[in-house]
Amino acid sequence: DYLISNNYKVIESNYRCDHFEIDIITRKDKNLIFFEVKTRLKNDLSVDEIPLSSWQIKNLKKAIIHYCVENHYCLENTRLDLIIIIVNPKDNLATLKHYPDIF
Repeated sequence: DYLISNNYKVIESNYRCDHFEIDIITRKDKNLIFFEVKTRLKNDLSVDEIPLSSWQIKNLKKAIIHYCVENHYCLENTRLDLIIIIVNPKDNLATLKHYPDIF
């Protein structure tokens, strides 16, 4: 709902190539935006940190390049965004944080 209400058109989800995966692939305007989605508990002290290692980012880049080559998209109009869903089990609520263009 968040992506659609913010004018993202979901193209694909859980895209896999080899052992790499991209959670969500969208289009917005002339851009192709790839999303990595992570879930964290509210009481987790690292909730404001970007929870991706350099190894994970490297693998996401490989998957993005593979997807773009396979589907004839220009890499210049792409970006990787991060969505963190913060769950508060005590109140049974969740909030979403969107970090655009994380690399």
